[in-house]
Amino acid sequence: MNEPIIETTKRRSFNLKNLYLDPNNYRFVDNDGYIEVPESDLFDENIQKRSSTFIEGNKRSNIKDLIASFKSNGFLDVDVIQVRDLGQNRYLVIEGNRRVASLKALQEDHENGLSIGNLNPEIFKKIPFEIHSNESKEKHLIIMGLKHISGNKKWSAINQAQLIYDFLKPYWNSYEYTTKENQLCDSLGITKIKLRSSQRAYHLIIQYRNSDFGDQFESKDYSFFVEIMKRPKIKDWLDWDEQGYICNNTTNMQRLFSWFSITEELVDEEYEEYEELDPIITKALEIRELALFINNEAALTEMEKTRSIIRGLMASGEVDKLNYEKSLTEFSNSFNELSSYKNMVQYEDIETLENIKAKLNEFVPQKSYLEINHGNHSVAFEHDSSSSHFKSLLVNQYKIFNKFNIDNLKRVNIFAGFNNSGKTTLLEALYYLTKQNDVGSFLEIIKLKNKLKLLNPIWLNEVFDENEVIDVQGIFNNANTSVQFTKFEASNINKSDDYIASYLLKAKLNERELTNTIHTFGYDTLNRENEKVEHLCKSIFKSPYFYNSDELVETYNKNTINKDSSGQTAISLVVKFLKKVDNSINDIRLNEVDDIQRFIVDSTKFKDKNIEITNYGEGLQRIFEIALSFASARNGVVCLDEFETAIHNSILIEFTKFVQELADTFNVQVFLTSHSKECIDAFVNNDYRNDEISTYFIENNNGTVEAVHVDGTELKEYIDTIDFDLRGKSHE
Repeated sequence: MNEPIIETTKRRSFNLKNLYLDPNNYRFVDNDGYIEVPESDLFDENIQKRSSTFIEGNKRSNIKDLIASFKSNGFLDVDVIQVRDLGQNRYLVIEGNRRVASLKALQEDHENGLSIGNLNPEIFKKIPFEIHSNESKEKHLIIMGLKHISGNKKWSAINQAQLIYDFLKPYWNSYEYTTKENQLCDSLGITKIKLRSSQRAYHLIIQYRNSDFGDQFESKDYSFFVEIMKRPKIKDWLDWDEQGYICNNTTNMQRLFSWFSITEELVDEEYEEYEELDPIITKALEIRELALFINNEAALTEMEKTRSIIRGLMASGEVDKLNYEKSLTEFSNSFNELSSYKNMVQYEDIETLENIKAKLNEFVPQKSYLEINHGNHSVAFEHDSSSSHFKSLLVNQYKIFNKFNIDNLKRVNIFAGFNNSGKTTLLEALYYLTKQNDVGSFLEIIKLKNKLKLLNPIWLNEVFDENEVIDVQGIFNNANTSVQFTKFEASNINKSDDYIASYLLKAKLNERELTNTIHTFGYDTLNRENEKVEHLCKSIFKSPYFYNSDELVETYNKNTINKDSSGQTAISLVVKFLKKVDNSINDIRLNEVDDIQRFIVDSTKFKDKNIEITNYGEGLQRIFEIALSFASARNGVVCLDEFETAIHNSILIEFTKFVQELADTFNVQVFLTSHSKECIDAFVNNDYRNDEISTYFIENNNGTVEAVHVDGTELKEYIDTIDFDLRGKSHE
């Protein structure tokens, strides 16, 4: 902490008539008759008379207490009068102007033969005061500040603010400014919060005084400016510069000033007649209400039109919001109280409680389509029956992949390899490309693969490194497309303690570019910025390690609607195949039991009742989920991770053929991963169009990922001749 910057003084006694009142005393700043006096005019008789009048007030009302004290107690040398030496035996009072003015008034009374009580008239000839050896204005300001800012005889807030402003002004554009702030805080014993709060308000006052309404300023208006600077929403609306203490949005600034000023409105253009309008805001506390709807232009217009801040507040809906919050709190308290009497519920009360429950269910908002994992979107190639789909894929950057390119993509594409070779990561990259600027789908995959019920933004910030980028390109239906997902720190939002990080998803399709930005917070809701969301095509990502019940229900419903060329529904095709796995199955229906949706199997094995599909093996459930994907992804893409998981080898030949048939029926391009030779061989041994198959062996060689391509026809020949293993080793 810096030491106070008060220097040693010398104390002397001189005649009262040699002391001159300070005409620029900070007490006068808010006086209507005050005009700053240059130092050359300090001794002017009229200037001194004016200063006396300012200090004394009407009929000496401002110094009545001091005159009474002097008459009763005489001169008590308690608070030392402090002066500045002006030369030629003349001294300007720095501290003690009221006492000097009171003594001068009593001296005048004494000379006119009036009583001065117990005051010894000799005091007029030998006033005790201190002369400061340092003539710096800075020191004088500190002296006054000690008495009238942090001392027991405080000035009004605006006078205090002006003193602080005058002290700091010479250093405004200097590197010393912060140091001087610290010195002033240390010397006066005030906090930097108080200092800066006063300066924000005072700098705004300066801008007001320079505005069209500046001549209306009065010291009592100071509270308006303090209240404005307390409101972050208003400061943002003004584009307040915290470094320069200035409003950058001058249009909004002038508009704000007009609301608490007298304004004029033209009522007769021909005769240039104006009507004088009273201020809209007349109390500083109304600034708080203004802050509630400052960003609602319709409400501001209504306020200006009706000249009523209450009407503006009502138009904004904030009154309803406050009433809602009050009602919600009261309801919560009442419900908590009611809960303590739970054991007293009678049968006749149940209907009343059920009605309350029904109304509450209607009242509670349903999940918005702007939730993190859902959203309204269009599809670029939703109805395109072209069979080309993806021709090539380039992963510029994503986890272990860097400038990784694969081409020769066909209807069915198999990525084979051992653990940690990057197969699943490659599948994710391609799936992200189909979702374009749908950030919800990106985050949904992150949530599912990490087996999270909810995606915590704090967790996401920790696992998604600043330097991590998802950057993928491809050619789909002869169109160039790309996505890029990055993390960054936003500069255009209020970075409260709750702010964590922001993410940008940029998608391109030929000349079209779409972005989607989200800002995440620890406790506040996710903030999303996008005009629209467009997928490249319909797509589904299936993994044996994910369970997405909502998606499963959605795909089932689409299977009951979508039909093949012969008119059969997709679900009938799926059930028909499942009969090959278990010939007792007649049908599978989606039923809702006790608010829970279940897939019920109609089976000849269980004549007395139907059972849930979960009573069957994992393999049959896996086949059911995969098969449902194709009708939902019509004209699009299906991504199948670890295809063979839970499926018995004996059914692979028939199931792989069924998958290819579904892909043709619904014009779907398939991408799947496998580390099973039996699964890979099944695709080329099922006697179904090997010319539509491409296979790739993915290998991670010390951080460099490489791919070896073999098309389906070649793979069949290799297997038949040498029992070829796409994974890179002979079958044993």
